[in-house]
Amino acid sequence: MTESIVAFFQSAPPELVTALLASLPVTELRAAIPVALTFFNLNPFVVYVSAVLGNILPIALIYAVIPRLIRHTSQRVPAFDKAMNKWFEKLEKKYGENYSKWGALFLLLFVAIPLPGSGVWTGTVLAILFNVKRELAIPYIVLGVMIAGLLVLGLTQGVFAGLQLL
Repeated sequence: MTESIVAFFQSAPPELVTALLASLPVTELRAAIPVALTFFNLNPFVVYVSAVLGNILPIALIYAVIPRLIRHTSQRVPAFDKAMNKWFEKLEKKYGENYSKWGALFLLLFVAIPLPGSGVWTGTVLAILFNVKRELAIPYIVLGVMIAGLLVLGLTQGVFAGLQLL
């Protein structure tokens, strides 16, 4: 299995690998951009476009799966429903005040800051949990991804330039 995965990544176009890395919840832009710049030596513009497009793809998947999964599981597993309600209360305490102050702009800022746990996956789930209208949430999340991509690209290139000075 591992060999076939490695073989795929070696034979696939680097732009596709960059987009796939950016679409994964563990790597997202924070890993996809540095990998594309260092291992594939791609043009920074190509890296940015590939990574941002790849990172935007999960939004549709999350909106298609998560609400149905939560409803389905909550109806059939009372313990899950209780745990979800407890988790929602915790999220409300942690993010609710910021969301009520800043609305959808909070989503943009949350996704735009390239820190662990603050990417498109978490931002989209938060939009679902806080019942932000899709028409409002998706543009803000996409804009946050674009900003995060620029930040990660700039930071990565700055670090590489600094390392070359050593």
